[in-house]
Amino acid sequence: MLAVGADEHRALVSYGEIAPGSGNRGAIPAVEQDGAPPARPRLVVTGEVTGGRDVHDVVELDAGRVEPTG
Repeated sequence: MLAVGADEHRALVSYGEIAPGSGNRGAIPAVEQDGAPPARPRLVVTGEVTGGRDVHDVVELDAGRVEPTG
């Protein structure tokens, strides 16, 4: 899944990262913060040390499939 923020910040989260049998990390579209809805949703990738893949003001979510090669 590719999340794109209003500021063009992008983060890619793969199925292998969030699948229970693999990485089992969370990728949470947050629609509430401190009890109130934000102006736009935010993507939070749990377990990230730096928060570099958190995306504020999400304006686009793309889910795609990549076919294996060879």
